[in-house]
Amino acid sequence: MTSPLIRIVNSAFQRTTGGPTFFPSLNFTLQSISSSASKPQRWSIIGPSNSGKSTFLQVLQGSHICTPIVGRSYPALTDKKKYPASSIALVDFSAQGAFGESVKGEYMSSRYESRRGATDLTLRQWLERTALHLPLYTDNFDFEAHVATRAADVPLETVTTGLRLTGLLDQPVSTLSNGQGRRARIAQALLRGVDLLLLDEPFMGLDPWSIERLSGLIQRISTPEAANDPSKIASQVVVTQRPQDHLPDWVTHIAYLHDIQVLTMGVREEVLAETSKRGIRIGDGDKQDDGILHKVYGVGTNSFPKNGETKSVEAPEETKREPVVEMEGIKISYRDREILKDFAWTIRRGDRWGLFGPNGSGKTTLLAIITSDHPLSYSQPVKLFGRSRLPTKGSPGISVFELQALIGHSSPEIHQFFPRRLSLRKCVESAWADTFITRPHFPPNGKEIVDNIFKYFKISSEEQSREFGECGVSTQRLALFMRAVIKKPDIVILDEAFSGMDEKLRDRCMGWLEEELQERQALIVVSHLDGEVPRVVDKWVRLRDAGEGESAVFGCRD
Repeated sequence: MTSPLIRIVNSAFQRTTGGPTFFPSLNFTLQSISSSASKPQRWSIIGPSNSGKSTFLQVLQGSHICTPIVGRSYPALTDKKKYPASSIALVDFSAQGAFGESVKGEYMSSRYESRRGATDLTLRQWLERTALHLPLYTDNFDFEAHVATRAADVPLETVTTGLRLTGLLDQPVSTLSNGQGRRARIAQALLRGVDLLLLDEPFMGLDPWSIERLSGLIQRISTPEAANDPSKIASQVVVTQRPQDHLPDWVTHIAYLHDIQVLTMGVREEVLAETSKRGIRIGDGDKQDDGILHKVYGVGTNSFPKNGETKSVEAPEETKREPVVEMEGIKISYRDREILKDFAWTIRRGDRWGLFGPNGSGKTTLLAIITSDHPLSYSQPVKLFGRSRLPTKGSPGISVFELQALIGHSSPEIHQFFPRRLSLRKCVESAWADTFITRPHFPPNGKEIVDNIFKYFKISSEEQSREFGECGVSTQRLALFMRAVIKKPDIVILDEAFSGMDEKLRDRCMGWLEEELQERQALIVVSHLDGEVPRVVDKWVRLRDAGEGESAVFGCRD
């Protein structure tokens, strides 16, 4: 029988000598996919925010101090004379950005600039250079010669085809959507031919099609058949998930974590039975057969409108309400890749919109036009609060500072760039500031407003003083949600605002929207999960996949 990839025997771990101990008395064995066992192991590490899922993957990777020092070993890698550092890849999808420091950029608008600088890499360049450990940015390096004479451990086309990235290879990485960026990070790891791929919440923020394809890819690459075929991608895979996430059928083993300890671990069926006894639900917690997304994506293809019929039909009483966003004939493309064509959309006060569609279909770009983070907001036929971005005869343009005062916004891009050293309270207070770090311009009752929203979400004074970066993703997303809604702005934009948030906090946010959202406010929500779409959303627009040549589809909940 083949040696296991990882063996941990009765060990505990610490981040620093003398620091707190976590995962005490841990026993864990991960078999190689080339093992002679009849059924390969496929692990999912499950737990709520701050339960230690990311830390568990770091332990498997070889990080953190192990006591005893010989308690953690890598027998299969030792047999092959390999080192864990080069044979194990951890892809964490942290809010620091899909590409970390690998792609230069100063702020969210950098993603959308239509004229690229010399340092803006295409996806092909980024993948080739990172897979071959070449420098990314330098004027004195012959990249073409090195790429031609060296090769990644796995062919580029093999990986990009499996991850639906081939059509994006010539697109700048800074223009990739959140979901596309996640797939690119996985491709980067696979190109290095690693024996073990650790994926921290890989399905978060992906559309249903991308989840299905990525899940299928994980299953295919983690089989003995793939391991024994040199032409195929092969790697053992361990993923982390939230309890409410759909549990793939291919998962054979589960470790359920709580408070940086293993609550129960073992074969899938046994763990599910044990957690059920404890009142813990695992899998399909966000699936709702009667939810709005069931209707959005359940529409038959024959009922889609013909090309050009993209404008939503409004009831007569709705047209009496003031429009806050007016789009007509919007066209968006990156190089030769058309994203949106002849798109029209009117958002009025009191509207509660859901904006849906596959990753890369243009959702975040549309929102960036509304918030003026996209340069096209100056040239596209769009009006905000009845005014164009640039002045016209007899009408002044609307400035970015005016828009900031009128729009509350939470998104993965804001999460990516938000300063980690600000406290949670200062994060929320920055809603009144011109930038993240400048002094807020509070209204007379500003302190009371901030106190009340923290009280609503039951966040103590001590917790409010914690640094943003020290908190878990769930708490960070909550703070950014509070920042988006606290001023009661005219437009609230929640772009995947609840992705990564624990169920209890998410439901509390839903309650806030139902109780506190005013009639004069418009709401726009982007999500791929029914459980993350507020019940107040009663209208929707669904964008089609880029390049399909089809129109957007509009509808309502009832």
